[in-house]
Amino acid sequence: MKLQLRKFAELKSTNETAVAFAEEGAVEGTVIQADRQSGGHGRMQRVWTSPLGGLWFSVILRPQIEPQYAAQITLLAGVAVAKALRRLYETEAVAIKWPNDLLLNGKKVCGILSELQLNEQGNVDYAVVGIGINVALQAEDFSPELQKTAASLNLECQKNYSCDKVLEEIFAEFALLYEEWLTKGSKGLMEEWMQLNCTIGKKISVRDDDAEIFAGTAAAIDEQGALIVRGDNGQEKTFNFGEISIR
Repeated sequence: MKLQLRKFAELKSTNETAVAFAEEGAVEGTVIQADRQSGGHGRMQRVWTSPLGGLWFSVILRPQIEPQYAAQITLLAGVAVAKALRRLYETEAVAIKWPNDLLLNGKKVCGILSELQLNEQGNVDYAVVGIGINVALQAEDFSPELQKTAASLNLECQKNYSCDKVLEEIFAEFALLYEEWLTKGSKGLMEEWMQLNCTIGKKISVRDDDAEIFAGTAAAIDEQGALIVRGDNGQEKTFNFGEISIR
């Protein structure tokens, strides 16, 4: 897959713009990047602070897959970003938190938001993968509340990489993983995700709309990317929605 970059000074949301491009027939591999977002958001429309110094972009994909496997795209994006950041920043402290966050030393540095559109026949028309990374944000870019839970890669690792450099590393990793996933299936992807995650084996609380709906130990993920959680009584439940907090 050849990635084609379309860069903007400011957008409301790179995902919204990517969806509009996809609806107009943009080819697979089209990347929408903005220096800043005025209305960036994550899951459940939560505000994602997107000032200068962060890497905000969305990728248009048109995979020929069964819709039930589309959730693997978020896993793939997480693996690609984690591998690229670990290599570039020379740290193994970057880890994937199910379903769509990357943490550095326990603080969030990246969020991923995937959206899927089916055609009239029920097949995948396109997917948009939005990725936001705190690359070169300064301490003052985070509110006091966010400083407890979020971090800037450059500050945390004492590096001075540009967003363009980080994007270049991610491009290389993403394109390779995506082609392998389409041609060889999900086995290798799942193995890499397991090696890079910080969720499996941990005591967690599963939340939906800020309310706890289940608690237990994260046991595994299934082929669709859903999380299997084992309760204290041994009961297992599978979640393909919600978010978790590690206890």
